[in-house]
Amino acid sequence: MIGFKQTFKALLLVLLIGTAYSSVYAQEYSHPIVTHLIEANDSPTGVVFELIESDKKTWEWAAPMIKSLKQQLKEKYPNIEIAVVSHGSEQFQLTKKSAKKQKAAISILEDLVRKENVDLHVCGTHSSWVGIPASSYIDIVDVAVSGPAKINDYINLGYQPVQLYYKKPISK
Repeated sequence: MIGFKQTFKALLLVLLIGTAYSSVYAQEYSHPIVTHLIEANDSPTGVVFELIESDKKTWEWAAPMIKSLKQQLKEKYPNIEIAVVSHGSEQFQLTKKSAKKQKAAISILEDLVRKENVDLHVCGTHSSWVGIPASSYIDIVDVAVSGPAKINDYINLGYQPVQLYYKKPISK
């Protein structure tokens, strides 16, 4: 027989999960740190999204996720700055040669960088390890000396780091 405390905890958990998904901020994608920032009512200077993935089509899920999370943050904090640092093998998908394989994702990234002032960086050190020069990247990419150092630079400026990982979109 299930005790009162266990039943109460289970009911409370169900209510909390339901409330989280019915939040006014629920969008196509969610991330616990972004949700916390929005609910905290205390805007950081900015958010730096970090990617370190090995998925061969990372940008197909990451670009729409970044766009959605950025929109959620901008709704709450219109002046918040957004940056993206890619320093895993997914960064090589942003070379001129590879970008053609994910046209829709690259189009989203181009809009984010060119129209919405999102900074997009890749790791120059990682590139040097595999012999990829900075000139190999599409023109919206800034090749930083070091991805981790770039993230730390943003943190020192007051940005909140948010590591992205694949998560299925929330059904509407």
